[in-house]
Amino acid sequence: MKEVLYRSALAVAIVTALGSNPALAQQAGTDDQAVQLDQVSVTAQRREAQMQKTPLSMSVISGPELDRMQVKRVDDIKFAAPNIIIEQNTGTSSGAKIFMRGVGADESMFTNDPAVALYIDDVYIPRQNGAMFDLYDVERIEVLRGPQGTLYGRNATGGAIRYISRKPTGESKLALDGSIGNLGRRDARVSFATRIGETLDVSAAALSRQRDGILKDITHNRMVNDQDVLAGRLSLASTWGEASYATLSIDRLRERSTPAWGTPVALDANGNQVPRLGSFYKTETDTLGLNDIDQFGVALTNETDFGAFSWRSIAHYRTLDHHFYMDVDGTAQTRYHLEQDQHQNQKGYEAQFTSQLDGPFSWVAGVFAFKEHNDQPTRSDIFVRGGTNYIAQDTSAYAIYAQGDYKFTDKLTLTLGGRYSYESKDFSVRAVKANGEPNFSKNMRNSWNRPDWKALLSYNFNDNVMGYASVTTGFKSGGFNGRGSTPATLVQVDAETLRAYEIGIKSTLWDNRLRLNGNYYRLDYDGIQLAAVNPEGIFVVTNATGALIQGIELEAEAQLTRGLKLNATLGTIDSEYQKYKAINAAYFRGHPMKNAPELQWTFGGSYVQPLGNADLVFSAQARYTDEYYQNQDASRLIMRKAGHEYNAHIAYEPRDAEWSVALWGKNLSNEFASTGGFDIAGLGVGVIYPNVPRTYGVEFSYRFW
Repeated sequence: MKEVLYRSALAVAIVTALGSNPALAQQAGTDDQAVQLDQVSVTAQRREAQMQKTPLSMSVISGPELDRMQVKRVDDIKFAAPNIIIEQNTGTSSGAKIFMRGVGADESMFTNDPAVALYIDDVYIPRQNGAMFDLYDVERIEVLRGPQGTLYGRNATGGAIRYISRKPTGESKLALDGSIGNLGRRDARVSFATRIGETLDVSAAALSRQRDGILKDITHNRMVNDQDVLAGRLSLASTWGEASYATLSIDRLRERSTPAWGTPVALDANGNQVPRLGSFYKTETDTLGLNDIDQFGVALTNETDFGAFSWRSIAHYRTLDHHFYMDVDGTAQTRYHLEQDQHQNQKGYEAQFTSQLDGPFSWVAGVFAFKEHNDQPTRSDIFVRGGTNYIAQDTSAYAIYAQGDYKFTDKLTLTLGGRYSYESKDFSVRAVKANGEPNFSKNMRNSWNRPDWKALLSYNFNDNVMGYASVTTGFKSGGFNGRGSTPATLVQVDAETLRAYEIGIKSTLWDNRLRLNGNYYRLDYDGIQLAAVNPEGIFVVTNATGALIQGIELEAEAQLTRGLKLNATLGTIDSEYQKYKAINAAYFRGHPMKNAPELQWTFGGSYVQPLGNADLVFSAQARYTDEYYQNQDASRLIMRKAGHEYNAHIAYEPRDAEWSVALWGKNLSNEFASTGGFDIAGLGVGVIYPNVPRTYGVEFSYRFW
């Protein structure tokens, strides 16, 4: 780790020196205007600003890079940001398991909140189930690393991912995009936009994504782990009054994919993972399974300019229905089956006020209110048909926040922010035996309140280089163990808290041809909500320990010529459990944290080659992830091995035509990797969930008008 840190710091120093050398900058190209990186605007701090002027560790994907990097779903973001794990959650086809800097959650039950917040146009998405969104009709994605407790609040201890969709502009458009490939890949996207009358702008988009299964269920002679998704979005926008602009967005999703089945594995004499059925892409099951997902959302956003300040309000309502039944053990026996039928709805309101006057002081403030209801029957069949637990939870969350910047000079700025959050949860379980007789019932209620704060000092060394140092806090709400199967295991867990220290530098060098950003971070993490399955198949949640996590992150982007653009990231995680009781020392001392690889890097680029009246656009990405463990016990049986991933995309884009065509490929080396798993020794269960093997195909687009 020390060697990596030293080499990374040395690289920053060397590149910074090269970038600030006018003679070397002159050698890089002769057309300064053509050979430059585009400016990137973000709203990560609730106001529009240039990414390089925002003192925050963040990654942004926007514009043509979304297509060239093949960012189609939330999990594709991992090719553009350091220190991030995004995988499909175990068993579900659209659950998103997200960790940043080793902070996250991999339990999808609604009683366990995520630790990385996901937002769609400032609407908070609280559940992992259904969060693996297809990224169509998107303008940009902002990945904010580290706790975002001041401006984003609850459950953003690891960071936040913001999905910003395209807004209606009045431009008339009708376009079709399609893709076909191996494994029966069939994708289609239609987008439409127009203006009705003088002021009403309309845009709409629809998506169909289908793919055959990647695992062979040899019991039923069928392919499973397929994809079958339909989604649509409608947006209406208009000005009203003298200084107001409102947007109404409606989205709908229907998924009928099979569950994500696991494949049984064992360890050979050398401790290596081997498939029990001869292939990592075979499984057995004694049930056909079920995985039906329906989502609906509506959001109304209003922005009003009052001169001295602006007011932005977001009101939303969303629902999720997810009926799920699957075989967890990967055998033709009933060892461990799980059924849950989740019904979720949420509603919320947020008001944001942003100063607009000139002067050394600027500020943003707001209020936040959120309510959520979840209920579901859950049944676990362990060797025999089990009883059913009828589980429900109501959540209410409120917050007020403010953050201000004061410029002492043109170079030195102090940022202070604070947020006060209150949250309450009402949780109930009514358990029924397999024969229908009552078993037990339990009701629990608790509330949590928390002040979070941020202090940041930034300094502009010159127009192109900025340094910053910050201390920020965040918390993840407490809750209950909704998977507990007895009154004794239906316990409460306290909130997680985190304090982060970060120093960083952002630089735009080489006459705006190179962006080079780097940071060192340290996380003091307390009260970690550890979720695990014990050897008897009982799910337990505790606050048994804290952790110290630290590392570095580097991001570079370079426009070397008019046609050649390169990008790279590097991230390290050095983690160590701490603050555990002596009785737990054997369990934590010297053990690695899960989903926290010590090293990750990405490297990619694109090259545009003129060809007559068209362009050939070549793009490719490579990603390396060090080995990491996927459960609390650091089991080698389900460990994710170190490995690489390679993607590529070649497009033919005529300049004077309304169509384009491209060849694409993902996981080109066909490297196998485990995306999650279960090691339940007492039940004889050892399964992993394999990644999608090599896929490739052709895509096309046509703009009718």
